[in-house]
Amino acid sequence: MLELSSMSNLIAEKPNRIMSIQQEPLKLKTAYDYLNRLSFTINGICNKTVELLLGDAVCLVGDSKMINLILTKVGVHSLMPKKYGGFGRNSNVFILDAGNCTDVYQFVDFMKQYGLNIKKTLKQIMISRVFTVYQLTHFLKYELPKTIHEHKINVVIIPELLAMFAQEPEINIRGVESLLREIADLLKEVPSKYKVLLITSISLDNNKLSPDVLDVRNKVLSMFNKHIKVDMNKTNDKFKVFIQEKQDLDYVTVKKYLSLSYEDILIRKEMSS
Repeated sequence: MLELSSMSNLIAEKPNRIMSIQQEPLKLKTAYDYLNRLSFTINGICNKTVELLLGDAVCLVGDSKMINLILTKVGVHSLMPKKYGGFGRNSNVFILDAGNCTDVYQFVDFMKQYGLNIKKTLKQIMISRVFTVYQLTHFLKYELPKTIHEHKINVVIIPELLAMFAQEPEINIRGVESLLREIADLLKEVPSKYKVLLITSISLDNNKLSPDVLDVRNKVLSMFNKHIKVDMNKTNDKFKVFIQEKQDLDYVTVKKYLSLSYEDILIRKEMSS
């Protein structure tokens, strides 16, 4: 049985550190769906608001450090009251850490910036870790539905979804091909079936992946109805961020940020027009 922990328990373990291919059918949304949405800005500019709905499957793709910062910020923002763009005070987040990369202290830093009660908010975030593709498949299929129901989860976060493939480049893809298809199907099914926002990240840092692993990555990416794509600028140390939505079989950019730094994500700015 994989261990499930609240983020406050993880913090308590080291208290001193706190100090420091087919066309998709048309999907209709009700007005209630749009009232229950996560609305946030990446850098405080109000005309660049990103809206994510319960039922969305979203993947952040690109530079590992940047996409996981954004992922963390989105997770904290989802716990904000609805009038500030979150899902409300009764929202709960579940993190299935597939890459052993969750930085709980960065969560704390964002909570401080948002003015949230840290102890209370940490208890609204549950965490479990998986280390193999078999554990990931088992958890998505059997444990995740129970976790969503028992803890009233409405946001599921899976950092570094495919990290285990980068860490084990010699993995026999054909040997786990059926599991990979099952993972892809579950990623597509979970958000709509359980009315949760599922958001994950896939790093593009590793350029030495085998063709088989690259093929797996591309197939998994196609399962999401929204992408947040992060590219490094070629002329400076900033990033371009593209918000893309799936239309038929293609992804169309609906919003973009052309010059973002790590500081733009790390430091919360007051929204401006």
